Amino acid sequence: MNANGHDEEISSAILEVALSLDDPDARRAFLDRVFENRDAARHEMTRLLEATDGAATFFLEAREERAQVTANILSETKPPSTLPARFPDEESMPEKLGPYRLISRLGEGGGGVVYEAEQEHPIRRRVALKIVRMDAENPGALVRFDIERQALALMDHPNIAKVFEAGTTPSGKPFFAMELVTGEPIVRYCNRHKLDCVARLELFVLVCNAIQHAHQKGVIHRDIKPSNILVTLQDGTHVPKIIDFGIAKSSGVTRGEAITAHDQFFGTPAYMSPEQVALTGIDVDTRSDIFSLGVLLYELLTGATPIDRSTTAEPTFSQIRKSLLTWETLRPSEIISKLPPENLRTLAAERSTDSSSLVSFVKGDLDWIVMMALEKNRMRRYQTANGLATDIKRFLTHQPIAARPPSGAYVLTKFVQRNRFAFGAGVLLVMLLITGLAITAAMYESERKTAIEQLRLKNEAQAARNQESRLRKQADARSNVARAAFLLDQGRIDEADALRRDYPLESIEPSLEAAAVFRSLGDWNSEHGRWNQSHQCFQLLRQANRQDNAQKILQGDDLMAISAALLREDAAQYREFRDEMMDRYTPAEGQQKAEHLLKVCLLQPADSAILEKLRKDVDTMGDPRKTPCPAWSSLSLSLYCLRNGDYDEALDACEMGITSPECKSSCQASLEAVAAMAHANAGHADLAGISLRKARDIVRNCDGKDFERGKPIRPYWFDWAIAELLTKEAGERVETASR
Repeated sequence: MNANGHDEEISSAILEVALSLDDPDARRAFLDRVFENRDAARHEMTRLLEATDGAATFFLEAREERAQVTANILSETKPPSTLPARFPDEESMPEKLGPYRLISRLGEGGGGVVYEAEQEHPIRRRVALKIVRMDAENPGALVRFDIERQALALMDHPNIAKVFEAGTTPSGKPFFAMELVTGEPIVRYCNRHKLDCVARLELFVLVCNAIQHAHQKGVIHRDIKPSNILVTLQDGTHVPKIIDFGIAKSSGVTRGEAITAHDQFFGTPAYMSPEQVALTGIDVDTRSDIFSLGVLLYELLTGATPIDRSTTAEPTFSQIRKSLLTWETLRPSEIISKLPPENLRTLAAERSTDSSSLVSFVKGDLDWIVMMALEKNRMRRYQTANGLATDIKRFLTHQPIAARPPSGAYVLTKFVQRNRFAFGAGVLLVMLLITGLAITAAMYESERKTAIEQLRLKNEAQAARNQESRLRKQADARSNVARAAFLLDQGRIDEADALRRDYPLESIEPSLEAAAVFRSLGDWNSEHGRWNQSHQCFQLLRQANRQDNAQKILQGDDLMAISAALLREDAAQYREFRDEMMDRYTPAEGQQKAEHLLKVCLLQPADSAILEKLRKDVDTMGDPRKTPCPAWSSLSLSLYCLRNGDYDEALDACEMGITSPECKSSCQASLEAVAAMAHANAGHADLAGISLRKARDIVRNCDGKDFERGKPIRPYWFDWAIAELLTKEAGERVETASR
């Protein structure tokens, strides 16, 4: 690369960093540091930054002027009464779309029209059908529609509307069926029900939790506003539901599907973050949603959004943009206290309080929380929705909040900005008084502080690089997990497994989505006899499950699958996993959970400490015949008795399980293997040989298939893996006893 090309790359990088700095003082300090002793280059970069901002303003004003001219032309050429009130093909819209019978039109927006419909089969329920507004050939509309469908499909949260199915109309327009949400926008709901500030904050925390769930799925909403958060009253509880992910940004969309043009904007201006309206080319991230949540919280407390309306009651987009980028936002308590007395009384009445109590409640910690969420510099905002929700909860429980106070340097900077003249005069006076004393020490201190500062900056730069590398790896891993989940959802399991091999997922943080991906891939590899790959998947599942509730994991069969996979490849890893299970899952709650825990912990011989700790779970499980699965419970009891040296009781439990009517072939093979070991340990070599032959015959004849009362049923690979492991152990025990 030649020198000119290298210089252009450096200039482009400096421009991008400068554009990402929202604070003018921070941007100026950055340029001073980069272009030290190079005034001409700094002046040229400053002009370039001003030109970039001017270009954005030009595009906005041109867009608004174009829209106004278009409206004027239409008003002169076509009377309002002749404008179509419906979609062009709505007259031909069928009464039914697949299993859905259209009932009524609920509304429409820029992205599509929404109908209320009734699903008639396979289950009967009311749903909302969203049909894309523009022509199917319009790639931008289709991409945004697909983003919303995929974003909703990825998420499973009680406060986010669920998507059920997607399809196309007879005219080729895509649609999807989603949960029918009936309710009011959150601000209107709170005002009509006269919710006090505490109830509003608790409702807002639920919204933050739902947005955090979306962010963990790699989805940025980008249009958080009251009309996209509907609230209903369910069983006496206020329940919010987030809707309309039509302009969401998802990591599942490739670069080739970009849909934004120079003067094309997405979102609602009053709720958009500064980086959304800046038009500098810097991509938005989850912190843009944090700003929108701050605007929503501001409105819930004050009844108004924080934009400057001093010039006009209905500002244009360019005016809103200028306000967001330059105007200093008033604190919620300050804007409330400046209201006329009558308006303040009305506002307080909507919050079931009086004027003075409302100002007192908002002033202080809530001011800090709101202002941190509304920081123009996104580096100083809450970094996650969970962080914002946590501060709200700490405020409600009278605990210190993270937003207060900020650093001393930041407080001083704001003080100087508000009192430039007085501060400058004061500094000058102090400098005149102390100059005589400081001049001698300054020469020594200057060199020492320079060295310390250089070391600090070096350490900070290295820490920032390390943090960036770690976050990049985690982001790539989360993206690959989401892609694997999407492939699994479409049944493309071999492609998902290939993705896991090509892009190792070891750096992913524990999550429920990751656990589901690793379990599905582990089962698929196990069913195809790919034990090494299965072992890797279940090791990752073991890590991911630490994120979930222990008793919930114990309720399912993840632990049995992990144990079987580990035992096939490395018995030492199984014993390490057993120690982890003993620490995390004991004692179990309920008969079925106790049966699962006993079985997976006793697939190999156990010492007295383990057996003593499992004694309580044996009592919890109780009589196998009174449990939901008598045969499997009998196997768990027989394993405990065998490992504890109670061979007669082990044989009784085996007989109880084998004679149980619902005993599956895989379970019977395991019970016969346990019986063989109990006979061998008790000195009954002949009986041990008979039980061992039965176990081997069942394993060989069934060949991975399973039967109950002679009828084939769905097999589970880990049931047969456990039967084979116990049969192998029984063979070694019988052979040893016969010598």
